[in-house]
Amino acid sequence: MVQPPSLAALYELKTSTQPPLEHQLRLLRTIKNDIVGHGQRKKLVVRHGLLDCLVHLLSSSPDAEVQLQATLIVASLAEEGSAFVAPILHSNCIQPLLLSLPPRQSLPKLVTASLRAVNALAISWTLSPTPDPSFVHHVFTKYTIASFLEILRQPLPTTKQQLHIALTSSLLATCCAYSDQLRSALVHQGLLDALATNLASFATVYNRNPQSNHAQLDITTLLNAISSIVRHSTYRAHRLIFSNDLRRIFSHSSDSYPSDPIQTLDYNHQHYRRNTNIVPVDSLLPKVMVPLQKSLAFGHHALINSRLFSEHSATNVSVDSPLCVWLMYLARSQQDPCCRLAALRLLAILNDALDADVAAPRSDMTARSRERERQMALFAVPIAVKLVQDALDTSYGEDLAVTKEDACSVLAHLIENSTELQQAALDAGAVKYVSQLFRKSFDPITLARPMWSANPQALDSQNPLTLSTTLGDSGLAPEVMHAMKCRAGALDALAAVAEKEDVNRKAVIDSGIVSNLIDSLAPISVFDPSVIPSKNGNTVPVLLAACRAATALSRSVSLLRTALIDAGITKPIFALLAYPDVDVQIAATNVICNLVLEFSPMRQDLVAAGVVTTLCEQAKRSNSKLRQASLWALKHLVLNSPKDMKIECLEQLGTGWLIQAVNGASQPGSTVPLGSINAAGEQVDLLNTPDTGMDMDWTEQEESDDEDGEILLDHNGTRYQDSGLRSTLDTTNYKAHLRLLRRNEQDPAVQAKHDDMLVQEQALDFIRNLINGDDNVAMIEHLNNVLGANRLFEMLHNKLRPVSFRSSSPLDSHKETAYSPQSHQSNAVWQPPELINAALGVIIHVAGGSSKHRQQLIAQKPLLTAWLPHFSHTDRRIRVASVWAIINLTWVDSAADREEAKARAQELRSFGIDEKVRALAEDIDADTRERVKTAVRQIDELLEGGRYR
Repeated sequence: MVQPPSLAALYELKTSTQPPLEHQLRLLRTIKNDIVGHGQRKKLVVRHGLLDCLVHLLSSSPDAEVQLQATLIVASLAEEGSAFVAPILHSNCIQPLLLSLPPRQSLPKLVTASLRAVNALAISWTLSPTPDPSFVHHVFTKYTIASFLEILRQPLPTTKQQLHIALTSSLLATCCAYSDQLRSALVHQGLLDALATNLASFATVYNRNPQSNHAQLDITTLLNAISSIVRHSTYRAHRLIFSNDLRRIFSHSSDSYPSDPIQTLDYNHQHYRRNTNIVPVDSLLPKVMVPLQKSLAFGHHALINSRLFSEHSATNVSVDSPLCVWLMYLARSQQDPCCRLAALRLLAILNDALDADVAAPRSDMTARSRERERQMALFAVPIAVKLVQDALDTSYGEDLAVTKEDACSVLAHLIENSTELQQAALDAGAVKYVSQLFRKSFDPITLARPMWSANPQALDSQNPLTLSTTLGDSGLAPEVMHAMKCRAGALDALAAVAEKEDVNRKAVIDSGIVSNLIDSLAPISVFDPSVIPSKNGNTVPVLLAACRAATALSRSVSLLRTALIDAGITKPIFALLAYPDVDVQIAATNVICNLVLEFSPMRQDLVAAGVVTTLCEQAKRSNSKLRQASLWALKHLVLNSPKDMKIECLEQLGTGWLIQAVNGASQPGSTVPLGSINAAGEQVDLLNTPDTGMDMDWTEQEESDDEDGEILLDHNGTRYQDSGLRSTLDTTNYKAHLRLLRRNEQDPAVQAKHDDMLVQEQALDFIRNLINGDDNVAMIEHLNNVLGANRLFEMLHNKLRPVSFRSSSPLDSHKETAYSPQSHQSNAVWQPPELINAALGVIIHVAGGSSKHRQQLIAQKPLLTAWLPHFSHTDRRIRVASVWAIINLTWVDSAADREEAKARAQELRSFGIDEKVRALAEDIDADTRERVKTAVRQIDELLEGGRYR
């Protein structure tokens, strides 16, 4: 076989001791030109040691042109696919490749080539179903992060430097999507602030003249990099909102200082201009009318004059950021689909972060959130749906292919958790277009065929294989990965539309996607990377998205009984419970939660398949989210199940394990910090433990401002602490605000306590459902026998009593550990409302048992004392549950029970509970008021000799 020129040139390059510079360049150009576009030749040169040779040249050659040619060859190899990632990493090629990054020390074309090579390698890295996390460590070191920061901070970027900023931003966007540790490191090293400064400069120039020649700054890559860094983090999103330059140009409040303006680039005159004008967001969008009444319909007719921002909206930048308005304006004014998509993606992330803000006043935040939703319903969601529609007929390799991959996922992120936005998407035709895109992802895929090679193994035998000469796994073909991304995004969008309303779920089912949904639940098993059928399985992101869609659709009673059971969803979902990836197991368990509900016809099939044993085993695993999801499914499974099924579930879980799950990891009497909201929108606890560093070689730049005391909740739900943060939760002290969010999000003890609380809640709900139903009395007796009545009441008491007291003075310090309900009640710290409500659920059902059980409950003096304050709890669920329990406690089973019922009513009066119940007669919650009427009537009949029921 005739050797290709690249092999001969490589052999000569490796054997020549000191070739002349021109000869060296000629050999490198020969190799480069010979392998471009030829996958088999690239494999041959790698197997014959090209990478080690290139590393030597990059590290030792003083000539910039030699380094450039070597870099271009690396880029050509990196573009070939994920099989080349492993040998490039093992050859340690990346570090010498990135030595040219400091722009002031290297030729601009060499910096450009190096950044393009690393970007190509990053894209190939993402084609693997399981990307190697060590790639991030190779690319991002202290040295390279400093170089990237220098590129982003170019004081007066030329055209070449603008390209460097775009390539750096693109690299950040690709890599940050796969590493949360990298996101945190880039924030601490200042890269997010540098990106924010570039965004502020662009916004200032764009506001002055949108038609100017400012497009040298690639705003799309800039927005994508910012989105990739701040995603999944309320803290990082607020770091962006509170960045100095963005605060100054997007600010309505008094913390905007015209005397300290930012220096923004004037692209028209190529010099700095001291900008003293903020971006006038009030005038960027059409005015939106805020309905005066809840019943007032809000639709497209509402585009009439009214202030986009009320005067009050400017008082708290954490509640509503004008940056969101500007992003909507950018998406509306830009014609480039990729730019519009990038703006909408960042808008969705910031919207989530603003809604999850723990320090904003709840009432004000709700009002701001509703106003922002109205704007997004009119100005953002229709654009997102149009992007999906426009990308329908594109295929891999075309300009809109990237838009097709991401448009559905961005739409899903925009509308999740909002009924109004989901309705806006439905009205804009989202289901029609998304379902079409989803079905198209199953069309047959034509792959680019590799070039023919005669007996390549014969050549391999001449050279011993090393890590740098051995190709890695081929991974998925780019065309297949494109289809998988489109499929996952479409499933996420369908799940978001169907999240809340049955009408939306029916629209999704009517679009004819059920059979494709079932196909999306099949994982990839064995595949040939060269010829892949269209239905040979799905990647992990597709499996997760399919489970989310199945979870949303299975919330409908009618769909469970018709479309989903007919499609046979039970078998693939149950199979995923054994999938190796724990995230897939959690997602599948979430679907099981709905499939084992009382009204589900699939419950018996799952029980016959062994779902009880599987869920009980999962509940004992170390992953807290899997434990929580498994307990959630088990509590649904035992609800109104036969007694034998309930006993079997309890025995497989084990009474000892259940007691431990209810008690949790925290010790009784330990301080329970504030139940607040994390980046995912969940309730967490705020601890004041020190921040933990990352186990990587990056150094975090911690904020060194004054430390604040622990933030806690008193009984009325009011935040307080033992230092000055109470007075600094306004918008002027944004650093204190950021510290609060950072502690909430990054402290592992906070997350552990939060996860433990969720497991405790589900364990209590499991007990509640266990003793619910027609066999209520028998199951309470069984539970008393296996747990012990005293143990059960002790667990409930621990959830209702205050866990600590905060001393108001040094003289009160001796009262910290003693429970004294009559004193310092305002300084008591309580369990999170979820645990209190779950405990009351168990009490309601115990009180709903026999007269014997009600007598056991009323005899628990410590429990009644701990329960008393919760009748005036700020959470309406707790107030109404407390009254329900009193209704059950004062119920009379028969004439023989009347005297005992009267004694119970007298006991409630002596404890002051009767007075607490009557005080709720004017409660703001209608359900509570109605329950109070029943409770008061029953108590009066018992204590005042009323007519026997």
